[in-house]
Amino acid sequence: GNICNYWVEQANIIIEEAFGAKAQKEKETISGDMTLKTPKEIKQFLDQYVIGQDFTKKILSVAVYNHYKRLQQPNADDEVEIQKSYVIMVGEPGTGKTLVARTIAKMLNVSIAIVDAIVLTEAGFVGEDVECNLTRLIKEADYDVEKAERGTEFIDEIEQIARKCDKPTIHR
Repeated sequence: GNICNYWVEQANIIIEEAFGAKAQKEKETISGDMTLKTPKEIKQFLDQYVIGQDFTKKILSVAVYNHYKRLQQPNADDEVEIQKSYVIMVGEPGTGKTLVARTIAKMLNVSIAIVDAIVLTEAGFVGEDVECNLTRLIKEADYDVEKAERGTEFIDEIEQIARKCDKPTIHR
């Protein structure tokens, strides 16, 4: 069978409109002034600020996209549950782990609290505890709790906690 050119053009217009609407929906604002970008757009933004680390930028772009896509999912009563995702970056000092995290937060316009793991304690008797870190995140969000809920807490220098020493202690 044959289809005339008019109907082929009409079908093409319908498909472009459908995919154009879908692409626009992908960039839909999550909340406030934050817009979800595709992993390719996230990586292109990172390329402007971070030199090298291509594999890291690709992995983080997809992880960030999936995380905020999960946040966009409506709360349905069906039994489908999307799992949370966490990212751990391991590397030599000075390789740009903190820079990548700050750059992604800047691009997404979300608050970020960079916390030094050395001062963290379980009970908060000597150093800081989790509540202090969350307070720092809320402060970075200009005391907007809703914005802080979309923010990032970056725990830096975590390798200092796991450092082995000659004397066995219960502190590490």
